[in-house]
Formats: sequence, structure tokens, C-alpha cells
Amino acid sequence: MPEMLSHGLYKRDHDAAGPDPTLAEAMAGQVDGAKAAFGAYDPVPGHSVLTITGVYGTSVPSPVTARNTLVKVLDRRDHEPRVVVGPRTITPSGTTEPLECRVAEKPQPLAPEVVSVEPSCVWVDSSTVVKVALGMSSRRVKPSDIDLDHFASEVAGIRDEVRVAD
Repeated sequence: MPEMLSHGLYKRDHDAAGPDPTLAEAMAGQVDGAKAAFGAYDPVPGHSVLTITGVYGTSVPSPVTARNTLVKVLDRRDHEPRVVVGPRTITPSGTTEPLECRVAEKPQPLAPEVVSVEPSCVWVDSSTVVKVALGMSSRRVKPSDIDLDHFASEVAGIRDEVRVAD
């Protein structure tokens, strides 16, 4: 994973946990030679923590099934967040590759009364399936305040920065 993303807006957090090996196991039927990847990025002041979670390998035989499986696996792990906007397929300008994006509300595991708002987009290509998410406090932002098209454009740029070369 790169040290910086989105023109320096996010800096890699080297203290964050590494990739979850069970994710590669869960996705083994969807991604040939599956290897998990994870990166957490600290924001510049005034922004939220960005996470990149995914699996890469030699090929993705069924992209739609792989995308849907990744979302289900991560939702289970995250205690079934409640989707409040989307999912929507968005193809940002300047790219021909669609993203599936949504906004979800997630109770925090150690404090269920605290809910975070998480815009996220998922992409899949010939060897990779990835979810990019932005964790935001529900005290600071409401789901309806999130511009999903703008976030998708940011994720399209991040996709180009982190993509594993085919």
C-alpha cells in the first residue's frame, strides 16, 4: 500500500492491524490465489479515517459474485451495518470502471450506543476485489449529508493509486 493517498489527504497508519488472513480464506472460491490486503490511512485534520480492505490474486472468475461475497463477508465481520443509502452503481467521470457505493450506519463494537456513518465503494477487476470505506462520526455527519458521487470520484483515484498491476 502507498504511504500517501488522494494527493496527500491520507497518510498510512503503520500501527493499524495487518490484513486479516481469514478474509483470503473466505474469498478463496472467488479469487484464485487469494491474498488479503488492508491499509488504514489517517486523515489530515478535519477528515475521517480511510480503510482499504480487499483480496487480490491471479484472477477473479466471476466479478459480480466476488464483489457481492466480499461485501457479505465484511458486513458479517462488522456486525451487519444498516445500509441507509444505496447501494448504487457509479461510474465516475474520467473512468469506464463502475464502483458499487453505499452509505451504512455501524454501531461500534465496544460502545453499541455510538453509531458511525460509513460511505464505501467496492470495485472488482481481473485480479482484485476491494472495499474502500470512510469512517465518520454520526455526531458530525448524517447519511443524507454524504455526496456519494463525490466519494466515488475520490475512490476512483485511490483505485488507480493502489491497484495491483495485471
